[in-house]
Amino acid sequence: MKNLLYKTLYTFAGLVLPMAHASAQATDLNPINAGSGSELYGRIIRAFLGVIGSAALLFIIIGGFIMLTSQGNPEKVKSGRDTIVWATIGLLVAFSSWIILRFIITSIVQPTS
Repeated sequence: MKNLLYKTLYTFAGLVLPMAHASAQATDLNPINAGSGSELYGRIIRAFLGVIGSAALLFIIIGGFIMLTSQGNPEKVKSGRDTIVWATIGLLVAFSSWIILRFIITSIVQPTS
């Protein structure tokens, strides 16, 4: 039985790991390997938005934790709610500014017919 388990694991690893390695090579996100300036800026902005999203998620979790551990204290409940609200507002501002800038840059770069 133990031998069958090892054979199954080796077969799974032999089939899945090369596919995972090939897909990791296909999506090169290293900013240094960017072909043009616009591609480099796009990768930097994408990374920046990822950091903003992660920070917002962290602050939402912190706000929820503050609310859960408030033990009915209205000041702590308000503090936790404010943390969640401001994290959400910050996330909305960051992504809406990205959408507006993308629209403006796309309309400037693409010629009209």
